[in-house]
Amino acid sequence: MEKTILIAGKEIPDGIDLADGALMTGRNVVATVSDKSQTKQAADGETVTALWNKTSPVSARTLVLECENYFKRLDEAVLIFDEAYFAQKFEGMSLENCSQVVDEMILSYQYLTLEILSRFEKRFQYEYVNDENTKPAKLVFAVKTIPTEADVVKNPAMRNTSSAVAGPFISAALNAFAAFAENIAAMFGGRDYVSVILVKGDAQVELCKSDRSFASWLCSYMDEVDGLKHKLNAKQCTSWVKVGTKSPSSFAFFK
Repeated sequence: MEKTILIAGKEIPDGIDLADGALMTGRNVVATVSDKSQTKQAADGETVTALWNKTSPVSARTLVLECENYFKRLDEAVLIFDEAYFAQKFEGMSLENCSQVVDEMILSYQYLTLEILSRFEKRFQYEYVNDENTKPAKLVFAVKTIPTEADVVKNPAMRNTSSAVAGPFISAALNAFAAFAENIAAMFGGRDYVSVILVKGDAQVELCKSDRSFASWLCSYMDEVDGLKHKLNAKQCTSWVKVGTKSPSSFAFFK
């Protein structure tokens, strides 16, 4: 059975390579857009784009329901925090940027996570009645990091090796995303209906430079998780997996 994946956090058209990388693995793909005029129900083998108004909890619920309306089910969700992408989008230290960062990079992910977990639980309960071998859905929190302003002060050479540097707002939002992800993994990683996967990679790592390659690797990794004899436990779920890790059984985690 084909898997359906939702990719959120890097909107189309900027996230088109992420969507293409997932499509190459044979998945049905739903990717988010911020403009209603860009939404479309694509033909077979193409990405469906769905509106996500990040400041609205109602929009988060609608987005998840639309995935099921298009493809009847939702098996995987990837929430991506691409620090370089956000650093270019939110430059400067204005009050407006401060407010937008909180809405778009902290609250938005939390709204969407709650809706995804709720749908995953209902999906599992429904399918498990008919098939006790039902696999848990997968919720992925993925981070692609760049140096922060503090990093550059400590090591000025970093400014020459990165195309972008994360300012205070972006850096704070990333820390909030990571803390939220770790605690969601701790709370829900042991549940039957979901496997939580935390993924982290430096933006300069080869696999992170190409969104298409990154998505392809991530989908392959999730397939490996499905193939495990035993579901990942809560402790494993709370560890950050290095981008490029070949298999969950190799335990190449960030400490």
